[in-house]
Order: sequence, then structure tokens, then C-alpha cells
Amino acid sequence: MMQEILRVVDITKQFNSFESAIKEVTLDFISETFTVILGQSGSGKSTLINIMSSLLHPTNGKVYYRNKAITNISKKEQLNLRHEKFSNIFQEYFLLPELTVKENIELGKSSRSNNIPYKEIMQQLDIEDLEDRFPFELSGGQRQRTAIARAIIKNPDILFCDEATGALDEENSKKVVSYLKELNYKYGTTVIFSTHNVKISKMADRIITMKDGVVINDIQNHTPLAVEDIDWGIE
Repeated sequence: MMQEILRVVDITKQFNSFESAIKEVTLDFISETFTVILGQSGSGKSTLINIMSSLLHPTNGKVYYRNKAITNISKKEQLNLRHEKFSNIFQEYFLLPELTVKENIELGKSSRSNNIPYKEIMQQLDIEDLEDRFPFELSGGQRQRTAIARAIIKNPDILFCDEATGALDEENSKKVVSYLKELNYKYGTTVIFSTHNVKISKMADRIITMKDGVVINDIQNHTPLAVEDIDWGIE
């Protein structure tokens, strides 16, 4: 059943006394939806993603996950939340160089019993022949798909993607976004995807636009396109 899964109330983040990265942002997110946060570099979308996923503490405001305030929970509780319920995909891969592809992916497993089968992920992301390789032996697209596999193997409640296709070519970007859409549809994973690419937003259920640290537009997309129907070359 779709219901509110995440809410931010009056979130402000200041990195210095002169300027706010985001200013009094209030949003709520419904479970099992695919939301794109659209904005250029410096718009505040990455800061918002990091605050919502408990990686960054806001200067003011609160974040609620399933109606529980998580802004001021202990570090241990935050770590547990990120390990069990949240996952992040970044533009950088953050793979451990001394571990193989398989070992890197298995680091993402949850202690819960609902992990997505390893072989299913490997096949869907087209990296099943790479499991014994090390990160330095992979292309950029293969590294990103490995990082995505690590993030999704736990079957997270919410998947936060911060410019996850920003360093990829069009072919690899399509593979990544196609799988994230399938994950959203098949497992009901709530996906919150930040990007500067307007074309990617055409596949979302909801499009939030940010500029200069504030939300300037928030619309429901009642006719999201399939990935294969979008001409969304990297801009």
C-alpha cells in the first residue's frame, strides 16, 4: 500500500554564516514512487539528498522516515538506518580497490532476509562475467553498475541517487536508469534521483525542480515515459 515514507519539514543547511545551501525546504514522498529532483550544479539538490539520507545534518528543520523523526537520532541508529533501510548511489563509485566485484557487492547486504538474489542483480546489470575482477580492471560504466548492485542488493526502502549517471555515456546511462525503473516497479523501491538532465525527468512519477537552494516547481507526471522512449543523451 502506497503511503508517506519520507518527509522533510523546513530544512535549511548553512555551510557558513553568509549563505544557505538549501532554505526552508518542505516536501513529502510517497512509497513506491520514482521522483526526480532536477537542478543545475549549486541548486541544492545534492545537499538535500544527503540530508534526507541521514548523511548530513541540517542546520534547521526535521526529517521523518515513516513518521519517525530521524534528524536527532544517535549515530548508531543512523548507521543502522542506512545499513538496513536506505541506500545511496553517487556519481563517484566508492568501490574498495582491494576487493573483487563480488566482494564489493556483498558488502551491501542487509541482515534482513529480503536481500535481492545476487545472481539476479548481476544478470540485470550485465556484470555477471566480472565478479572476480578488481575495480581497476573495470570500465567506468562497469564500476558504476557494480556500485549500483552494492546499493540495491539489500532491497532498500529508499534508494537515493545523486547524479548517478553523471559520469556515464548514453548507453550506460540507459542501462542504469532502466534497471532503477525496473527495481521501482518490481520491488516497490522508492527512488529519489537527483540530476541536471531534463530528459531523465520524463520517466519520473514526480518532478521537483530546485534553484538556489529552494524548490521552485513540484509537479506530478501522470504520463511517465519508458526509458527506451526517451532521447536523453547526456547534456
